[in-house]
This record gives sequence, C-alpha cells and structure tokens, in this order.
Amino acid sequence: MIEEDDKKFESNFQVKTEVEFEDDPIQAKYENTSSLRRVAEGIPIAAWFILVNEFCERFAYYGGSTPFQNYVQNGPTDDPAGELNRGQSTATALQNFFTFFCYFTPMLGAIVADQYMGRYWTIIIFSIVYMVGWLILTTTSIPSALANGAGFPGYVVALIVIGFGTGGIKGIVSPLCADQYRKTENYVKELKSGEHVMVDYDLSIQHLYNWFYWAINVGSLLGGVICPLLELNVGFYAAFLLPTCMFFVSILVFVAGSKLYYKPGPTDSVIIKTWNLIKFANKQARLPENKEARKNCKDLLDFAKRDSGIPAVSAWSSETYEVVKWDDTFVEELKQAVMACKIFLPLSIYWICYNQLSNNLLSQAGVMYRPQGLPNDIMNNFDPIALLIFIPITDGFLYPLLRKFKIDFASQKRITVGFFFGAFAMVYAAVVQHYIYIDPLFIESGGKQSNVTVFLQIPCYFLIAFSEIFASITSMEYAYTHAPKSMKSLVSALSLWPNCIAALISLAISPSAHDPNMVWVYTGVAIGAFVFGCIYYYCFNHYDRLDEDFRIKRMLEQDNAIAMISIDEKQEPELTAEAEAEAVEKQIH
Repeated sequence: MIEEDDKKFESNFQVKTEVEFEDDPIQAKYENTSSLRRVAEGIPIAAWFILVNEFCERFAYYGGSTPFQNYVQNGPTDDPAGELNRGQSTATALQNFFTFFCYFTPMLGAIVADQYMGRYWTIIIFSIVYMVGWLILTTTSIPSALANGAGFPGYVVALIVIGFGTGGIKGIVSPLCADQYRKTENYVKELKSGEHVMVDYDLSIQHLYNWFYWAINVGSLLGGVICPLLELNVGFYAAFLLPTCMFFVSILVFVAGSKLYYKPGPTDSVIIKTWNLIKFANKQARLPENKEARKNCKDLLDFAKRDSGIPAVSAWSSETYEVVKWDDTFVEELKQAVMACKIFLPLSIYWICYNQLSNNLLSQAGVMYRPQGLPNDIMNNFDPIALLIFIPITDGFLYPLLRKFKIDFASQKRITVGFFFGAFAMVYAAVVQHYIYIDPLFIESGGKQSNVTVFLQIPCYFLIAFSEIFASITSMEYAYTHAPKSMKSLVSALSLWPNCIAALISLAISPSAHDPNMVWVYTGVAIGAFVFGCIYYYCFNHYDRLDEDFRIKRMLEQDNAIAMISIDEKQEPELTAEAEAEAVEKQIH
C-alpha cells in the first residue's frame, strides 16, 4: 500500500522548472550544484510588514483571550477573580468552542481569497469584522454593562464575531507572507566571503515560517503578560481594551506596506471546480464500459483527465469534452494537494495537547501557590518565552548543524518528534496534578488552593514549546511548499483544521475536565498523542524520502539546463568561426 502511494506521490510531483541563467555567469559556472552548501534567502522587506502585522494581531488575540477562562469561570469575589461565575466546565467548553470556530472559518477566508478577492483584500475585509468583535467584547465588559446583564451574551456574540474575523485571515496571512519570495527556483549566490552557495527555496520558506512563528510568539508573550496584569489591577474591560487598540494598529501596519506587496489575484472557483471534478471522476469510473479500466486505475481522479493513460478506458463523447472545465494539469495539482493534506488529520491529537494551555492548565495554576500579585493566567507565557529563545537556536544553529553533518531531520521526522514532546508535556501535567490532589492544604480547602508552587508548571510549557517548533511550524511550512499555486490559501486553511477537530474533541471531553478527574484527563491526552505519533511516523515517514528524491530530481534538471547553456555558449564561437571562413572563401573565389 505504501509503495503504491509512493508512486502516486511521485507522479503528482512532476513540476516543470524554467531556469533562465543566460546572463548570469555565476549560474553558468556551476554545472553540478550538489557540492554547494545550501542556505536560505533573507526575508523580503514586504514580508516584514506582514510579520509586524502578525505580531500586533497575535498580541490582540492571545492577550485578549488569555483572561477568558477567569472571566467566565469565576465570580468577582473568587480568587482568582472573574465576572460571569459560570464554572470551569462551562468556561472550558466555551474556550474550546472559540478555538474550534477560529480554526473552522479559515476555509471561508481561503475560498474568498482564492476565488473572489485575492489575499490582500480578503485580509482587509475580515480584519474589519475582527475589529467589530473586539469592540463588542470591550463594551460589554465594562462595569455598567455587566450590571445590566450584558456580559455573558456579549461574550458569546464576541466569540462568534472574533472567530469569523481571525479565522478569515488566519489561513491566508502566512501564504501572502511567503508569496513575497519572488525567486521560487534554487540559484547560486556568491557571499561576501567569496564562497558560492546554493540558495534553496524550500529552506527560505522554512526560515520565513520559523520567524513568522517567532513574531507570533513575541505578540503572544507581550499580550499574555500585559493583559492579565490589567485584568488583575484594573479590570477585565481594560484587559480587552488594549487588544482592541493593538488590533487597530495591526490594520494600519498591514495597509502601510500595501505598495510593496506582491498581491496574487483570485483564480477560478477552486472549490466548485474540485467538487465537479470529483463527481465527474466517480461518474466515469462507474460506467459499465470502464469496468476493466477501474482495475487498472491507480487513482480514481485520473478518470477526470482528457489523456488519463489508463488501459482500456472508454473514450469521451464530444458532449463530455464540452462539460469538462479543467485541464489535466489541474487534476495533477488536485492529486498533489490531496496527498499533502493526508498528514493533517492525525495532527488533531497533537493539538489537543496544545489546547490545554488556554484552559485546563490555567485552572490548574489557579489552585497552586503563587506569589502575591502574580495572576494564574500569566503562567502560560512561559510557552512563548521558550519559543522566543529556542526558535532562533533551532533555525540558526540546530538545523544548519544537522545539515552540515548530513543528518536527515526532514519534515515528517520533525512532526513526529513534536507529537512525542506534546505527550511528555501532558505526562508532566498529570504528575503535577497528582501532587496537587494529595497536598494537605488542597484537601482541607475543598480544592480551592494548595502548597504546590505554580512554578512547577514551567517545564510543561517548555515541553509544549519544543513540540510546537517541530510539529506546528513544520506543518505550516509543509502546507505551503506542497500546495499547488492555485490552492495555496486553501491548503494552508486545511492545515488549520486539525486545530478545529482537536477543539471539537476537547469540547466533547470538557464535561469531565474538573476535579478530581484531571489526572486522567491529562494522562488520556498523553497516551493519545504518543500512540498517534507512532502511527503518524509509520504512515508518513516515506514522504521524507519522496521529498528528497524530488529535490534531487529538481536539482539535476537545473544542472542539466545550466549545462546546456554552457554547451551552447561554447559552440557559438565555433559556429561563428566557420561562418567567417566560409565568407572569406567566397570572397577569394
């Protein structure tokens, strides 16, 4: 089965490369580039505007959503204080719904961007919706609105509107950022040291996504520290007002870079075309005259091709040719996208680990010993702190070191390691929870407080941060680099659906997410992540080999193109000399 998938994947990866190096002597000098060191290209200036925009938006998102658990779970007289007093299960359920909705709606943004408006204008429009959501949340959290009962309905409406806004832009911001790389083929570059290196497009995208994720976590850290302090010392309305202002700044920054952006326009209706293609392929495959062809077909979508190459396939009628609105290239692109999207579904189990950051681990911190003035919902900021430290180390030191020593740490291996780090984080959380439950103060206070210090949570956040570096960043990068050009927004949006499914699973188990069940909740999530990590590697580790084979094939094609240019340049003087000799001979005679 795996070998058959290999063949399909390889056939889907036939990408035609155009290399134009005639005027570049550095390119023509190297007929064999395999010996050159591979490096990433620097981040384009236009992309920096989008990175700053993402920093501001994530400041608003994480800073504003961090107080949600306390806001809903606790009352004004509780410690930690809240406003709505709905309990942990309700707060966790609503938080999981919010996460689900934020990761469900990116498909809508991708469809609008790819089919109707392009990425730039889609981001502008959904940003306006996003802004309205923050205004609703802020105005319904002021004391007078809370006194009149507007707090809970305003919160629910704000979750939906913010979910539409953030979801609408979430799946297309990073592809627009990556689009700013205009050189999509590898090329040779001379460094200031005189060394010639191969600038690798895939490494450039990996480098960009590492720093994109770093910008996300700078915003997450600052918002996640400042907003809980405002919550504690001023009030929840202040903790929501600052993200509202910060998001307005993000819109201004995004618009400021408008003249520098490369803005891909909308394409044909990819979703509708894909749906019609799949229906047509199924219909063709079910025809009685294609009974033998079905046995010889390796991929059902090949029945939607004009030139399918399937033995014994029936010929199309003239009416069929008129109905079909796609070419064979689109069929191959769809097959490529389907193969790439297969990795996303198992990632849902990994994201259940990550989702504990925004609900259950905050509730755990709420009953642990904390120094005076330290909010419980500030603790999860050790996750972005770890990311800010270790993303530059992995991008600038670990990955180059592994490449230097020819150690293969390709995408599927990195994602698998991310699963295991997530599982270890949940094991650690379960152990901490066990010690909370057996603490005498916790027992005496009826589960309100304990002597277990909150700083014991820090290793858990560091483990989750390592899991994000390997699983989350790599899956974002993989979604972009393996998506056909016409489907990049769509595939990037699909890469977020594991978060959506994870939120649904978390929503299903949220009724059990309360004391004294939390040890088993964390343990179950840990077991699920470890088992699915093993399954994931078994199913998809061969994708790394396919990617490497494709990279080598593309490099050989490029080398051959350069070699042909060199041969033509060598032959040109010889041809010129022959022509001159003929001309002289004619003059003599």
